[in-house]
Amino acid sequence: MMAKKDVPAEEPCKYPREELLANTEALFNCKPEVLLAALTGDARTVYTVAEASGLIDNFNQRSVI
Repeated sequence: MMAKKDVPAEEPCKYPREELLANTEALFNCKPEVLLAALTGDARTVYTVAEASGLIDNFNQRSVI
């Protein structure tokens, strides 16, 4: 009986901030300005689509003071 090889799980693709901004409406159904505001203050330069989406959701749920 052959032993199964341990195959590492694939990491999700990460995209530079500029590429996400160029495709914001198609990926997140919002304006690029919303993504830009959501990414403000975050030092990272690359994100997965899920990470960027989470930041947008967090930004949209913030209270306006």
